[in-house]
Amino acid sequence: MYIGAFDIARFWNSLSMSFVSATFLIFVAIIVVYYYTVRPKNQWIVVLVGSLIFCLVGGWQVVVYPLLIGIIVYFSARIIEATDKKEKKKRKRFVAFSATTLVATLSLIKLVQLFELTTINFIFPIGISYYTFSAISYVADVYWRKDTAEKNYFKLLAFLIYFPKILQGPISRHRQLAPQMFKGQAFSYKNITFGAQLVLWGFFKKIVLADRLVTVVDTVFSNHDDYGGFIIVVTAMLSAVQLYADFSGCMDMAAGISQMLGLELEKNFDHPFFSKTVAEFWRRWHITLGAWFKDYVYMPIAVSPGMIKFTGWIRTHIGKAVSRAISTIIPLAVTWILTGLWHGTGMNYITWGIYWGTLIILSTLLSKKFDALNEALHINTKTQIWRIFQMTRTFLIFCVTRIIVVPGDMTVTGDILGRLFTDLRPWELVDGTVYNLGLSEYELNLALICVGILWIADYLQTKVYIREKIASWNVVFRSLFYSAAVVGVLTFGLWGPSYDAASFVYMNY
Repeated sequence: MYIGAFDIARFWNSLSMSFVSATFLIFVAIIVVYYYTVRPKNQWIVVLVGSLIFCLVGGWQVVVYPLLIGIIVYFSARIIEATDKKEKKKRKRFVAFSATTLVATLSLIKLVQLFELTTINFIFPIGISYYTFSAISYVADVYWRKDTAEKNYFKLLAFLIYFPKILQGPISRHRQLAPQMFKGQAFSYKNITFGAQLVLWGFFKKIVLADRLVTVVDTVFSNHDDYGGFIIVVTAMLSAVQLYADFSGCMDMAAGISQMLGLELEKNFDHPFFSKTVAEFWRRWHITLGAWFKDYVYMPIAVSPGMIKFTGWIRTHIGKAVSRAISTIIPLAVTWILTGLWHGTGMNYITWGIYWGTLIILSTLLSKKFDALNEALHINTKTQIWRIFQMTRTFLIFCVTRIIVVPGDMTVTGDILGRLFTDLRPWELVDGTVYNLGLSEYELNLALICVGILWIADYLQTKVYIREKIASWNVVFRSLFYSAAVVGVLTFGLWGPSYDAASFVYMNY
């Protein structure tokens, strides 16, 4: 369609809704303005229309799946709520129908993506796992009477496709986000400024740090035969930081945009690299995913009649210790294999799930023995040195998972792990090799400085509420700080027409 010399179709197709695009920032500004100019009771309509536009920029196909999900869960939840609690079989049938349909459809799309079956690939939308999981939790919560069924289909749709969280989450619960969304929010200068701070911090993490480090990660893992074990270890560590900066950066942007709208999203990160154990790490990393699997996979298995009956038989015929172990192992094993499959359907992701599941099972079962060993060795577990050791150990455990999943092939992963023991080449750390990993000396040093800034900021956040602290400064110093932060991101961020921002890592899940 043409208006004079203006081609609307070409213009629409040229738009990008990447969180780090100029189009998206303009889009957010328009949404915020409209949001606060309508009546509070109608603000959710602005959110719905904005979310639909956000999806439609990616193509009409992107909208099809959430619309269908919305129809399925809307009617299922209404029927479940209207059905008498005594009619357990009928209520269970509708829960099973909706959950099975959603999981089966998600699994089909995952397989289509994995095997690149382009004939039906048009149905694949970005971020499907996030709103599919939100939909499943919504129906389950209505069934358990933890939530009430939404009477308005379009309100349910607004919750499911809320644009800040649709790409990478968090996996929101209807009972937490919907009441905020539909009651209306008064304009708050604090929400606007604090939200903008989070968005800027997310930009720093993504385009200044993560998109630099990904160059090194791709260079080394794509050409692993050219590098020794020491370079691979350093790359795995940088890959861990890169993933954290990428994913948490997106979460900061989503939370910041939501705060500007007066909405509070669930926290998805809580300084995970300061964790002392693997279990604590997963209570701090991708918090909403862990909570979802705990509530809707682990607990239903752990308290199911079949599991109780089975462990009861084990306790009677074999012993209490074995029964307790089985009741821990089975739910955790299933949960972590499914978590691995959520991240991807390749063997590397199954291995990833087994790796984490094994570590958490062992740490759970052997925790008392570890405590006894520390006591026997006279290790003072209260010292700062011991805590640093624990945090370093947990970080290195996480780094191993980057070697498992980033190469995308377990054979390559095996070759890379082999180099850690047979071909170390420590001299590559000092002979200039590190400056030939896709980044110049200046770019690599800048990336390492940014890693330091990220670590310092995360550490300070565990001690003080940084945003409140900055807000308490004199207006002159506060303005100078904000100006310097904006200039810093604009100066050191990877911008320009020749630069295509790397997709957020968790958009593919």
